[in-house]
Amino acid sequence: MSEPYDFNYGILKCSTHSKAQLILEIKTLLADKNIRPRIINCVNAHIYNMAAIDPCLREKLNASRIIAADGMSIVWTARLFGGKIPERCNMTEAFRIFLAEPNMPETKAVLFGGKDNEVQIAADAITNSSSHCRVIRAVSGYLDDDCYTDILEELQDVDLILIGMGTPKSEQIADLASRMCPQAVTWHIGGGTILFYAGVVREAPTWLRVAGLQWLHRLCLEPRRMWKRYLIGNLKFIYLITKELLRG
Repeated sequence: MSEPYDFNYGILKCSTHSKAQLILEIKTLLADKNIRPRIINCVNAHIYNMAAIDPCLREKLNASRIIAADGMSIVWTARLFGGKIPERCNMTEAFRIFLAEPNMPETKAVLFGGKDNEVQIAADAITNSSSHCRVIRAVSGYLDDDCYTDILEELQDVDLILIGMGTPKSEQIADLASRMCPQAVTWHIGGGTILFYAGVVREAPTWLRVAGLQWLHRLCLEPRRMWKRYLIGNLKFIYLITKELLRG
């Protein structure tokens, strides 16, 4: 497999990291706290659509160390921009690999996202499923920004900041965390990841994930909340990509 790199994906850069390459990068960052930048973000059709109309979000995403291709639409259309992504770098699956990786240094983590009861259940499940990652604090994703500032001031020695609040709040808090805790690795693992570990939402079967149809599973589970994101959002993504290609 070739070395990962960033390429210009229209309005955003995009990283070609596989899940294994992403985990290796995180291991390197944990071992060397002087490497900058230290933010891991991701992009899918929904995030791309939001970034197209939100310059602040675009700026925060493009300042990341990695913007992983967490969406088959990103993988499939990447070659139109001259990039080749070996696989979808799904954040939930990558995070699961990270937790099971036997050669990781011991890490103290803080988890941001979900409701109070959900995030605490997820934090316990994460700690119990890993020999090296211990979540020392679980924080609701529904607080004011000032509250996160106060909390991050108390976490200067944390190794890993895990965030899953949805876009653009995840990216905003990741930016804040990277400035307040500059030695920590800040990783947007996705709100769905927290819900899976909390047992609130069922993860799509493996065959659906491999086929790139995880969105269909989510749509079937939550049609009233997700229909606009996936049905209208996917059409919007095609329009935006087409416009970027014609422009470039």
